[in-house]
Amino acid sequence: MALLRVENLQVHFPIQSGWGKRDVVKAVDDVSFEIPEGKTLGLVGESGSGKSTVSRTLLKLQSPTSGRAYYRDQEILAMPESAFRPLRREMQMIFQDPIGSLNPRMTIESILAEPQSIHFKDQSRRQWRDVSAGLLKRVGLPEDALNRYPHEFSGGQRQRIGIARALAVRPKFLICDEPVSALDVSVQASILNLLKDLQDEFGLTYLFIAHDLAVVRHMSDSIIVMNRGVVVESGPADDVCERPQHEYTKKLLASIPVLG
Repeated sequence: MALLRVENLQVHFPIQSGWGKRDVVKAVDDVSFEIPEGKTLGLVGESGSGKSTVSRTLLKLQSPTSGRAYYRDQEILAMPESAFRPLRREMQMIFQDPIGSLNPRMTIESILAEPQSIHFKDQSRRQWRDVSAGLLKRVGLPEDALNRYPHEFSGGQRQRIGIARALAVRPKFLICDEPVSALDVSVQASILNLLKDLQDEFGLTYLFIAHDLAVVRHMSDSIIVMNRGVVVESGPADDVCERPQHEYTKKLLASIPVLG
């Protein structure tokens, strides 16, 4: 059963093209896909392909031009914010930049407690702290990290904190928006493996966004390839990577470094 289903999504931006003329940038143009519960769909393409616009639209941070998106068979794009708010707990994002996504003035305890205070108002601060400590342990960080600040951690550790924050409200669906692109290659594999382990443990469903097709293949059950707002290829991950049909997909595959 599909946890998320997107139908004919379009996001167009009007622009001034000179001499008073108006034009339209088709950031996302007629994109459709679905993600079965507990599975990962990889969304791959170069910068400007429309990947992040898709993710922002699904979280209602960007208004669509047209199209529909169904989460648990509820159409969410036309849903008023008051009706969508309870679903926000289930739909979380892991951001690309672990530095910019964490408030430098807040302790890790406060960062992890903040979403809990919004969605679990009936729980005590002690309960929030216990949950936060457990999540830090689960992502490979010690409990005493709660009393420290983001600048005291490495990039990989900050991303682990970002993952813990996303998990703090017990989501079902995670959008992973380039979650390892800002990290050293030596750290990327450990974060990817952590995400796969967490998916198995908590039954999570992922939309995994990246520009690196090798990373997307490692994470995904199926893949869609976007170029200039359009889906140019889609299918099971192995099929897309081993038997690409579109020249753009072949270009992405050719750009993967060959070790040795």
